[in-house]
Amino acid sequence: MDPRSAASERLKTVSFMDCLRHPTSAIPDLLGAYLKLGPLTQAGKPKPAMMSPEAILNKKLVLSRRQAEEMTCRLIGSLTQTSSPEALTACVEALNEHLIRYPSCKALMWQEKTAVTLLRKRRTYRDNQLLQSTLRETLALIGYTDPVKGRGIRVLSIDGGGTRGVVPLQVLKLLEAETGKKIHQLFDYICGVSTGAVLAFMLGLAHFSLEECAEMYRRFGSEVFRQNPLVGTVKMGWSHSYYNTETWETILQEKLGHRVLIKTAREELSPKVSAVSAVVNWGMSPKAFVFRNYNHKPGSLSRYAGGSGCQMWQAVRASSAAPGYFQEFLLQSDIHQDGGIILNNPCALAVHESRLLWPNQPFQCVLSLGTGRYDNVKRSPTTSTSLRAKISNLISSATDTEGVHTLLDDLLAPDVYFRFNPMLSALVSLDESRPRALDQLHRDTQNYLERNRPKLARLCLVLGAERSAVSRTKDWMSERAWEMKHRWV
Repeated sequence: MDPRSAASERLKTVSFMDCLRHPTSAIPDLLGAYLKLGPLTQAGKPKPAMMSPEAILNKKLVLSRRQAEEMTCRLIGSLTQTSSPEALTACVEALNEHLIRYPSCKALMWQEKTAVTLLRKRRTYRDNQLLQSTLRETLALIGYTDPVKGRGIRVLSIDGGGTRGVVPLQVLKLLEAETGKKIHQLFDYICGVSTGAVLAFMLGLAHFSLEECAEMYRRFGSEVFRQNPLVGTVKMGWSHSYYNTETWETILQEKLGHRVLIKTAREELSPKVSAVSAVVNWGMSPKAFVFRNYNHKPGSLSRYAGGSGCQMWQAVRASSAAPGYFQEFLLQSDIHQDGGIILNNPCALAVHESRLLWPNQPFQCVLSLGTGRYDNVKRSPTTSTSLRAKISNLISSATDTEGVHTLLDDLLAPDVYFRFNPMLSALVSLDESRPRALDQLHRDTQNYLERNRPKLARLCLVLGAERSAVSRTKDWMSERAWEMKHRWV
């Protein structure tokens, strides 16, 4: 049909009485037909197709709080309406991406009883491994925690200390040899700071072998902690880092990859793992920041700020940004430095976090591993200290690990709390790379462990205690009771 005849036909259909009765729709339509623009009202326009939740997520749109909550409700609704495993997996994947982007929406999911729905879906589709792993991630995002592996909570904490990380590595080798299990199978919660964060992530999340970890420490000496003194001095003045930070970042990305922390919760045997850094642009003093592969449920507030949405290599890079050695790490407008400057022994933090995750469980084992200590007991004949000595004492005080040990040793039972931190025969710096010094460090550790064989045997006995059938039955009953409570609340 000719456009002109269509316009004239449209003019005929809109009468004078129509304009009087429906002025807001008839008059624009009349003008639109006269000007050959078509109808100008919304009624005459084709309605745009409703965008699916997946399409909105793919467009990376920034939603307001209200829009994010509305999107959450739509995704929750699709969970209950979807029946096939493939469609349900796609829906849960979209929900996970949404929760990573808007973590505050997890509270709404608890109000909507979504945790109960997810647990039922997990039991219904038990044979679908992809769906099972996706549901585990969703439950971790909203703060749900599965029961512990043993008779109680088993915690591993690893101190900071640079290349002295080979010290706790020797203890962990003995543990694996005596128990016949991997580190990620032995513990429910693993926490590390600086070099301890490297071990926590490689063993707990990436599931590297202890030999691969030892090889990484050899790379520290050959690639990271090798620097021309003149070049290092110039770099210190230019970027406040003696060593090449880019080399360290390349190694971390190669070993740990770009996987988002919370997505490691998909693996059934992976423990809860955290790394501690120090944020230095929040007020006057540094504040501890916990990189987690889990979330706490709403109402269970940690004393420490943190998050689960960054990549694995970024968390370790932030936790190991030792001032003077590497550059600070900027992440989402926060400046991170080595967590060791405020919490070089993160064991108390690990106890606090695991208590929030499993509030009704006792501690079966809390293992704290140091990176060696050196104390020169010789008394100096001088009557005053030099400026260098004053600065050294200040750093030693800030990175002290034995204060936390003394506190936990008093609070926890002897058959629960274990601490291994060998006395070294010589002072070993964080960036030690000389083969002779590292060999001596290894010998000191072996001698210390040989003297503490009975303590190690007692530790293995405690770790080897498995969960009884009665305890597993109690877990099943508690889970059913929890479901009933959240279904009717």
